[in-house]
Amino acid sequence: MDSVFWAAFGGGAAAGTFTLFALGFSEWLRWFLDRPLVKAKLSLGFLTGDTTRQVFYEAANLHSKPVTLSTFGLAFRRKQWGKLFTTPQYGYQFPYQLDGGKSISQWASVQNLLETLQGDNRTPRDLKWVYFNASSGKTYRSKIEKWVIQELEKEYKKSYTS
Repeated sequence: MDSVFWAAFGGGAAAGTFTLFALGFSEWLRWFLDRPLVKAKLSLGFLTGDTTRQVFYEAANLHSKPVTLSTFGLAFRRKQWGKLFTTPQYGYQFPYQLDGGKSISQWASVQNLLETLQGDNRTPRDLKWVYFNASSGKTYRSKIEKWVIQELEKEYKKSYTS
């Protein structure tokens, strides 16, 4: 009779442990799939009816939880060089709530970016990240693609080398 008790106790303890683990895993998975997640991207292009080349900052909220974005811009390869904050377009106010499944695009002229870099004795090669800061303190960033850096470098050499 004593062995029956311990066998039943062991089976119950194992089932309880497994159930606790399964509940914990399912809650973690739910959190992981539903956490705020913003994908940042930098690209170049033109606005309709304008021949001035623009830098486009894009943020997409990939999950369902809204994220409040506070600032955005570019970051250099070295932290001690700081960051370049970008001013939002007219009609957009930051902090900006980016709802789940939505995106936002902001832009600035390439010439303004190049002038800022030249004024700080930097070149487009010194840039590494495009970022969006959330009001919660989290930074969402992505590396700037090589082709964007190369195109900015061509424009920089045209404007600032003789």
